[in-house]
Formats: sequence, C-alpha cells, structure tokens
Amino acid sequence: MSWITELNKAAEAIARKSDPWRLRLQHVHGQIGHDGIERVSTQALFDHLEVLQRDRGAGACRRLAKVCAELGWTPVRVRDLTRGGYKEQVRGYARDSRNKDT
Repeated sequence: MSWITELNKAAEAIARKSDPWRLRLQHVHGQIGHDGIERVSTQALFDHLEVLQRDRGAGACRRLAKVCAELGWTPVRVRDLTRGGYKEQVRGYARDSRNKDT
C-alpha cells in the first residue's frame, strides 16, 4: 500500500470520528419495546440534530445512516397505522438494548 493511500485512509478515519453529528448522536436513546429492541425514527434523529426540514435530503440521510451504523444502529422500515387509520411507512433505526454496555 502506498503512503498516499495510507494517508487518505487516516484522514477519512479522523473525519469520521470528528463528525459533529456523531458526538450528538452518541447519547441518543430510542423507545424500548416489549421485545427489548430500542427504536428511533429518522425524523426524531433529525429533530434532535436540529436539521431543518428542507435540508433532510438524500445527502443528509446518507450521512445519518453512516453515523448511526458506526454507533451500532441498524436501519429499519416499519409499517404502522397512524392516528387517522392510514398505514404509513416509517424509517428509522433499531438496536438490541439488552446487549448495551451502558
């Protein structure tokens, strides 16, 4: 491996760890269901990060997915009934809260 390749990998690792979203998402907790799985919606995470609705595009979703994967969250899609009785698909993240260290 060349020196430039190693330098680029090191720069990517530093950039990944210094993402300001990572610092804010480290302490986020979702709702724990009866099955012991902790869940949080993508919109709730964007609300926590104070991302404006107009800025919640594909790029922001990819960035959020990358940070959440580093923090142990798995992306999920759930279909559920809304208050009005309509089925709606909700995207979010889940992790097993029974295996958490904290």
